[in-house]
Amino acid sequence: MDIVFVHGWGSAPFVWKDILPHFEKNYDCHTINMGFLGDEDFTMPEGKFIGIGHSLGGLWLLKHYPEQMIGFISVASFNCFYKYIPEQILDSMKRNMVQNSVDQVKEFWHHAGLDQSGGFKNLKPAKLIEGLSWLSKWDAETPNGLPVMVLASRNDHIVPRRMTEKIWGEYPIKWIDTGGHMLPITQSEWCTEHIKSFINEYE
Repeated sequence: MDIVFVHGWGSAPFVWKDILPHFEKNYDCHTINMGFLGDEDFTMPEGKFIGIGHSLGGLWLLKHYPEQMIGFISVASFNCFYKYIPEQILDSMKRNMVQNSVDQVKEFWHHAGLDQSGGFKNLKPAKLIEGLSWLSKWDAETPNGLPVMVLASRNDHIVPRRMTEKIWGEYPIKWIDTGGHMLPITQSEWCTEHIKSFINEYE
């Protein structure tokens, strides 16, 4: 079975580093790099797969591969961003990216609940600005009949609880009290156990 892991805005595949070892021995795991940090890698499996998207990564999967997924796990993610978040927030982030991309990404991570005091290597400002444009324009449908599981934190300040409930209310939502927006890092064990339980239904 193929599993595709897709990170969110302002990050890279490293967000899955504590989760991947639990699946790589038994499954064909693919990590997409959208090119915000480091080089792009959009290598996808040819057949059906289970998609796991963190933040923007979930929207990316739903927009580009809705029919190829046999299951979808949203980790602090959404199928549309701009409908739920004030427009001026994304506009401000775009302006800040032009002025000082490093400071803006650090501020995003701080708001997400996980400071990165050491900074970021291989930051790609143009790609980050493109990613903000995706957030301000993309609206993806969740296919009827697609099995979905939602992992969410009650103290996520990027994707607030009300937003999660409006988007995913008809699907099973697994809540955790703490962890902020960066659940693959801050609550990796909790995420891993829920991902395992979801995948086990296909074996």
